[in-house]
Amino acid sequence: MIIIFNNIIPFRGYTALAFYPFLFVRHEFKSYQHTNNWYRMIQHEKIHFKQQIEMLFLFFYCWYVLEFLIRLVIHKNVDKAYRNISFEKEAYQHEQDENYLFTRKKFHWLHFLKG
Repeated sequence: MIIIFNNIIPFRGYTALAFYPFLFVRHEFKSYQHTNNWYRMIQHEKIHFKQQIEMLFLFFYCWYVLEFLIRLVIHKNVDKAYRNISFEKEAYQHEQDENYLFTRKKFHWLHFLKG
């Protein structure tokens, strides 16, 4: 994982964006390193790395955008749409489990498609 601190990616209001093997982190969160919130965020993004790998990268990004747009139509709210993307649901649910990446089954994000 190559961590890049910057002020552009991701958009303001978000902390980090995983684009395997890079992790773009907003510069204002650099001081969070070595805190519980930092380790939770790293775990969350590592889950996205696994998702990206199993979806052969391009399919991950296409699916992510398509699912976001569908959820945006359903929820009519950007934050709700984002939080209801199946990839995000999996990552948020397991971001505090340090062992999750060792026990995670491939394509587990599919379990979060409903709802």
